[in-house]
Amino acid sequence: MAAKPIQPLVLDSIGVHGLNIQSSPSSLSPQWLTTANNVMLDEKGRVSTRKGIKQITNNISDSATANTLVVKSLGEYISATGAKTIFAGAGANVYKINTANTPYTFDVQTFSGGTTKTDGNWQFTNFNNQFYGVQASNQPINYSGSAWLDLEDVGSYAKPSGVTTFTPSCILGEYGRLWVGDIGENKDVVYYSDTLIGQTFTGGASGSIDLKTVWAGDEITALASFMGKLVIFGKHNIVIYNNPWNPAADEFVLDEVIEGVGCVARDSVQLIGDDIVFLSSSGVRSLGRTIQQDTMPLTDLSLAIKDELRTFITQADMTKVKAQYDLSTGSYLLGFPDRNVVYVFDFKAITPDGTPRITTWNFQTKKNPKSFLSTTDTLYMGLGHLDYEGRVASYDGYFDVEKEDVTSTYASSGACTAAGNIWESGTSKCFADVDNTYQSDFKTVWLDFDQPGISKFLKRFLGVWSGGKNMDVTLSWYRDYSAVPTSANFSLDPTVSGIEYLYEIPSASGTSLYGAAKYSPAFHPAEYKVSMSKAAKVVRLEVAQTVKGFKAALQNMTIWAKQGKIR
Repeated sequence: MAAKPIQPLVLDSIGVHGLNIQSSPSSLSPQWLTTANNVMLDEKGRVSTRKGIKQITNNISDSATANTLVVKSLGEYISATGAKTIFAGAGANVYKINTANTPYTFDVQTFSGGTTKTDGNWQFTNFNNQFYGVQASNQPINYSGSAWLDLEDVGSYAKPSGVTTFTPSCILGEYGRLWVGDIGENKDVVYYSDTLIGQTFTGGASGSIDLKTVWAGDEITALASFMGKLVIFGKHNIVIYNNPWNPAADEFVLDEVIEGVGCVARDSVQLIGDDIVFLSSSGVRSLGRTIQQDTMPLTDLSLAIKDELRTFITQADMTKVKAQYDLSTGSYLLGFPDRNVVYVFDFKAITPDGTPRITTWNFQTKKNPKSFLSTTDTLYMGLGHLDYEGRVASYDGYFDVEKEDVTSTYASSGACTAAGNIWESGTSKCFADVDNTYQSDFKTVWLDFDQPGISKFLKRFLGVWSGGKNMDVTLSWYRDYSAVPTSANFSLDPTVSGIEYLYEIPSASGTSLYGAAKYSPAFHPAEYKVSMSKAAKVVRLEVAQTVKGFKAALQNMTIWAKQGKIR
């Protein structure tokens, strides 16, 4: 009898649906992953490494708080001329990020009247060429392009009639006025300013919306604009009004009241295309269909991580939960700083259950994002920890780059720059970039290769990766539901396929028209083989990769095996 041949067991579209930790790993199709840490699904649906976290600022210096500052909020002010300025909330201050220095520095913003702020957790908004910020327990603040003021020090300021302490926690600049809510003494009233006058909440065309007759016992958590409607989120209800351009007119009418579902985290509310996404007590939800259909179906976008997410919601401080729709990746980022995890909801592709693909980002504690800001070209993250002063980072490169103060070693500008470091003249400090590696890992479901009950005598693993130069990889395989794997190590070492030059017009010297390449070196896909042994009816694969400066994307995987007997 002839020996049975070695056959390829091809793993098609591994991970293309993203993470699923809700269903049993033995019941899922091979397109799901049960771990997807520090990975993204690229434009071709391949499992790829995430980008790095590159610190672009020095630390925030505040002697009053020593090394305990955390960048809890970020916002971008856009002036009437289109000029853009990024502000960071940390400790008791707001800081302007000064891009004239390298690394960027923080310029502390002082406030008129010397009013003490208690926390950096602001919500910012642009309105009528000015910038506003609100947070619970503090009065609103205003920036007109030159200086920050407490809102009460802005000309024509008038707080709402009958309000003793004007400290709203949420704000919206839309429909020709400012809207604020969640005032300590009136948590179910929305106040709106006079037309085009964001500091006047009494007189003129200002007014309020009392929700006591709309919901019972709820409180406002967030405000949003959507498709010409005003959306008011409570913890347990959602209220939608039509025609908010003139809230005193008869056309300003209640459009929808959604009971039993609300928003539990102010900063989770994000506009994504033709939808609003937010965090409810049961998970991440979609509002779009609610507005479009009478039946108001709310789509749960977090089905694949439902139980874990609900646990985090129950245990986490909702004021610390941050979200951002990142334009560069087409992803909704939902961060739980206390859990050191960011859930990445990829809206570029939808899974068979109608939800976006999900992966996770995890960071070293000191680089754990506490806030986000997505501009037209950059994703920013606010950092900070108990023993680590606040900084701002960008989502860039393939190292988790850390700014290290090395002034004690290089105390002069000459010694600093001669060592390849950056001298900051404003503070007389020397900074070095420390390129830290990070781990990207994913794990498959239990795979039977459409041959249930049949033993496979494992011989060889073959994987094809693109990129990942000098990346160390650990391949682990689990057999027949065992929790103990067999592992093997190898390194990715692809060959360079060339450099794409700007406009593809190389000069005689072999460089681009402007002396620089448009892209970093590209790499030919390469095969990597690992010997395997022993038999299994079902197999589970885990890949752990140490990212060292280059992206890596898994093209495909194959296990070569001999078929055994049915058991």
